[in-house]
Amino acid sequence: MRLVSAGHPEALRLRPNGVVEVVASPQSLLGVFPEAKFQEDNLRLTPGDVLLGVTDGVTERRSGGRLLDDDGGLAKLLAECIDLSARAVAERIRRAVQDFAPEPSADDLAILVLRAP
Repeated sequence: MRLVSAGHPEALRLRPNGVVEVVASPQSLLGVFPEAKFQEDNLRLTPGDVLLGVTDGVTERRSGGRLLDDDGGLAKLLAECIDLSARAVAERIRRAVQDFAPEPSADDLAILVLRAP
């Protein structure tokens, strides 16, 4: 597959052995800079791999002075999702965002999960 982050947080891949790796390059926000050029990252998912893409409503969820993705928080959450279905991974991430802070989130929230058969 080919990925373009277009300003979103970089996609993550969870391998069946629990290793999480960034699989997309950081790039300019789509629609902000008219001269922006975007680069495709090529990726092959192997059986059991999980691909996670999110909006910054996930990574920038704030609790006081901390963000959910501080110190690799999203990668750590994903690493706990070995053997979960794509739906279960998405729900675990959504629940973690909700539980990270007592007040409701005011940011958009999109979570895309693909699991290779």
